[in-house]
Amino acid sequence: MIKQLTLTLSFILLYSNSILAYNVNNECEKKLNKGKYEEALKAANLVKDKYDSNFCKGKANFRLRNNEQAIKDFNIAEKEASIQADQMQAILFKGITQRDSGDLKVSSKTFTYGFQTAELGNSKYLQYEHRFLYQLGINNLRTKEFLDAQDFYTRALVLASNDNERAVCYEGLAQTYYYRNKSSKAVEYGLRATLMFQKTGMLGEYADSSIELSRYYYLDKNETKAVDTLNKLEKFCIDNGGEYYLAKTLIAQAELYTKIGDEKGATESKKNAEIVMKRLGIEGFN
Repeated sequence: MIKQLTLTLSFILLYSNSILAYNVNNECEKKLNKGKYEEALKAANLVKDKYDSNFCKGKANFRLRNNEQAIKDFNIAEKEASIQADQMQAILFKGITQRDSGDLKVSSKTFTYGFQTAELGNSKYLQYEHRFLYQLGINNLRTKEFLDAQDFYTRALVLASNDNERAVCYEGLAQTYYYRNKSSKAVEYGLRATLMFQKTGMLGEYADSSIELSRYYYLDKNETKAVDTLNKLEKFCIDNGGEYYLAKTLIAQAELYTKIGDEKGATESKKNAEIVMKRLGIEGFN
């Protein structure tokens, strides 16, 4: 259940301000946005600015699962940065890539260094302080250091500058409380996350957080709310044409009905999920 903020979502959250010198309209970025990662690598070599070239190259290599090379690219970009914000951007993406490679210890060191660098700005880089704290929360959640994760998420929440950032912090806090068996708190923050994701139009995250919220309700011994949450999400997915998330919801329904002893409901949800997944041409979810 532990989730990592994807790099795609990171792009949304990280480029929400204009403090970067990085040119988000360079040719490499244009190729990345179209999903043409190999072409993006070639385009990066033609970008004149050394920081822009290596930073975008790092993202392209990350997309291609060339993490070792991506880390090298981000290292070069960090050194080539002309302003501190760009330097911190490279540090942040390097840490995300290190985590994706499974090196959580090194990743946490990178995020800690990034946070300390941001602090040197004397409140000028509060958004970056937030981002590094949030990523440290993810790492500690993954290493099952739940109290530390809770602390990082709480500190990140205080520094959140928009509803997107608040939403992901609420989600992180809900997860830490869930793993600590603090069911009422998990429900409280899970509900906040779900409502905030819906408010900000982050509908994929809204669907995922709703599925998790149902699990929190079940932990809190509120089976009715757990079922109602998934039923509401099922209708939302149908009304909005979200078949991928409809399938995920139906699978979650089948699991929940099995837990509460509703074999008929579990069989029906599983059957419906298989129908949707067949239409989508998929066999399961990561």
